[in-house]
Amino acid sequence: MAKDAFQVVIRGLVTHEFDLEYSDFTSGKLGPHLEVTPIVPAFTGKATPISSLLEIIQPSVDYTHAVFHASDDFQAVLPKNELYSALLLFQQEDKPLKKGFPVRLLVPDGHSDCLNVKSVVKIEFIKTTAQQPAEFGFKNTVSPEEL
Repeated sequence: MAKDAFQVVIRGLVTHEFDLEYSDFTSGKLGPHLEVTPIVPAFTGKATPISSLLEIIQPSVDYTHAVFHASDDFQAVLPKNELYSALLLFQQEDKPLKKGFPVRLLVPDGHSDCLNVKSVVKIEFIKTTAQQPAEFGFKNTVSPEEL
């Protein structure tokens, strides 16, 4: 996938895996468009509620968390209950995002100010037995080629 290509992949414990494009967001196929400023005053633009996306992808009843993977290896892990207020910002000034492309995760009711993840390229639904709250950070992985 080209670095400037708009694609967000949905994987994991879902009935329907998707490779989402910009038109999927702008067409309203993924749910309503919300102006984010009244919800998250530090941001402007249009977003899709993750709750609408959940209806389409139909995650397994067994999933406990969603992992939001950014293009720079940053990731946020959110428990199921925090997803219902979360948004995916996809547009500012009627254009794709310049900062945070392709989409930015916003969690207005999250317990951490850092739950605003830019450049989300993959959303993975997982099951874990840990009762972990939301967490975030860079993945600490090194491939054998990098040693």
